[in-house]
Amino acid sequence: MLLAFALIYYWAPDLRDQEWMWITPGSLIGVMLWLFVSFGFRLYLHFFNSYSATYGSLGAVIILMLWFYLTGLTILIGGEVNSDIEDVAAKSGAPEPKEKGEKKPRHGAAATV
Repeated sequence: MLLAFALIYYWAPDLRDQEWMWITPGSLIGVMLWLFVSFGFRLYLHFFNSYSATYGSLGAVIILMLWFYLTGLTILIGGEVNSDIEDVAAKSGAPEPKEKGEKKPRHGAAATV
Protein backbone atom coordinates (compact mmCIF):
# COMPACT_ATOMS: atom_id res chain seq x y z
CA MET A 1 0.00 0.00 0.00
CA LEU A 2 2.89 2.37 0.66
CA LEU A 3 4.04 1.80 -2.92
CA ALA A 4 0.53 2.46 -4.24
CA PHE A 5 0.24 5.70 -2.27
CA ALA A 6 3.77 6.75 -3.33
CA LEU A 7 2.89 6.15 -6.99
CA ILE A 8 -0.31 8.18 -6.65
CA TYR A 9 1.54 11.07 -5.02
CA TYR A 10 4.25 10.95 -7.71
CA TRP A 11 2.08 10.70 -10.86
CA ALA A 12 -1.16 12.46 -9.86
CA PRO A 13 0.09 16.06 -9.37
CA ASP A 14 0.54 18.11 -12.54
CA LEU A 15 4.26 18.72 -11.98
CA ARG A 16 7.04 18.57 -14.52
CA ASP A 17 10.05 17.84 -12.32
CA GLN A 18 9.75 16.08 -9.04
CA GLU A 19 11.83 13.65 -7.09
CA TRP A 20 10.79 10.07 -6.45
CA MET A 21 10.46 9.30 -2.77
CA TRP A 22 9.53 5.82 -1.58
CA ILE A 23 8.08 6.99 1.69
CA THR A 24 6.64 10.42 2.43
CA PRO A 25 4.90 11.61 5.59
CA GLY A 26 1.64 11.87 3.67
CA SER A 27 1.88 8.30 2.40
CA LEU A 28 2.58 7.00 5.91
CA ILE A 29 -0.34 8.93 7.38
CA GLY A 30 -2.55 7.99 4.43
CA VAL A 31 -1.84 4.27 4.75
CA MET A 32 -2.30 4.30 8.52
CA LEU A 33 -5.54 6.24 8.15
CA TRP A 34 -6.68 3.87 5.37
CA LEU A 35 -6.03 0.85 7.61
CA PHE A 36 -7.89 2.49 10.50
CA VAL A 37 -10.85 3.48 8.30
CA SER A 38 -11.03 0.04 6.66
CA PHE A 39 -10.95 -1.71 10.03
CA GLY A 40 -13.55 0.67 11.46
CA PHE A 41 -15.79 0.20 8.41
CA ARG A 42 -15.47 -3.56 8.81
CA LEU A 43 -16.56 -3.29 12.46
CA TYR A 44 -19.47 -1.07 11.46
CA LEU A 45 -20.62 -3.59 8.86
CA HIS A 46 -20.24 -6.46 11.32
CA PHE A 47 -22.57 -4.90 13.88
CA PHE A 48 -24.88 -2.66 11.79
CA ASN A 49 -25.10 -4.32 8.38
CA SER A 50 -28.69 -3.96 7.23
CA TYR A 51 -27.89 -3.02 3.63
CA SER A 52 -28.80 -6.46 2.29
CA ALA A 53 -32.15 -6.45 4.06
CA THR A 54 -32.95 -2.95 2.85
CA TYR A 55 -31.52 -2.92 -0.67
CA GLY A 56 -31.20 -6.61 -1.54
CA SER A 57 -28.30 -7.54 -3.78
CA LEU A 58 -27.64 -3.86 -4.50
CA GLY A 59 -26.44 -3.53 -0.88
CA ALA A 60 -23.06 -5.03 -1.80
CA VAL A 61 -22.56 -2.35 -4.46
CA ILE A 62 -23.46 0.37 -1.96
CA ILE A 63 -20.97 -1.03 0.56
CA LEU A 64 -18.23 -1.24 -2.08
CA MET A 65 -18.84 2.32 -3.28
CA LEU A 66 -18.81 3.63 0.27
CA TRP A 67 -15.47 1.87 0.88
CA PHE A 68 -14.10 3.40 -2.36
CA TYR A 69 -15.23 6.82 -1.14
CA LEU A 70 -13.46 6.37 2.21
CA THR A 71 -10.32 5.12 0.44
CA GLY A 72 -10.30 8.18 -1.83
CA LEU A 73 -10.72 10.42 1.18
CA THR A 74 -7.64 8.91 2.86
CA ILE A 75 -5.62 9.41 -0.35
CA LEU A 76 -6.65 13.08 -0.44
CA ILE A 77 -5.80 13.60 3.23
CA GLY A 78 -2.32 12.09 2.73
CA GLY A 79 -1.72 14.33 -0.29
CA GLU A 80 -2.80 17.36 1.71
CA VAL A 81 -0.31 16.43 4.44
CA ASN A 82 2.49 16.32 1.84
CA SER A 83 1.35 19.66 0.41
CA ASP A 84 1.23 21.34 3.81
CA ILE A 85 4.69 20.05 4.72
CA GLU A 86 6.13 21.42 1.47
CA ASP A 87 4.35 24.75 2.01
CA VAL A 88 5.77 25.11 5.53
CA ALA A 89 9.25 24.21 4.24
CA ALA A 90 8.98 26.90 1.53
CA LYS A 91 7.87 29.51 4.08
CA SER A 92 10.75 28.62 6.39
CA GLY A 93 13.26 29.41 3.63
CA ALA A 94 14.24 25.94 2.42
CA PRO A 95 15.86 26.28 -1.04
CA GLU A 96 14.23 23.29 -2.78
CA PRO A 97 10.45 23.43 -2.01
CA LYS A 98 7.99 25.35 -4.13
CA GLU A 99 5.60 28.03 -2.95
CA LYS A 100 1.93 27.07 -2.67
CA GLY A 101 0.50 26.52 -6.18
CA GLU A 102 3.87 26.96 -7.89
CA LYS A 103 5.26 24.49 -10.43
CA LYS A 104 8.91 23.86 -11.12
CA PRO A 105 9.97 24.87 -14.65
CA ARG A 106 11.22 22.28 -17.13
CA HIS A 107 14.94 21.75 -17.53
CA GLY A 108 16.35 24.64 -19.55
CA ALA A 109 13.10 26.62 -19.53
CA ALA A 110 12.89 29.97 -17.83
CA ALA A 111 10.40 30.37 -15.00
CA THR A 112 7.47 32.61 -15.83
CA VAL A 113 6.03 35.04 -13.35
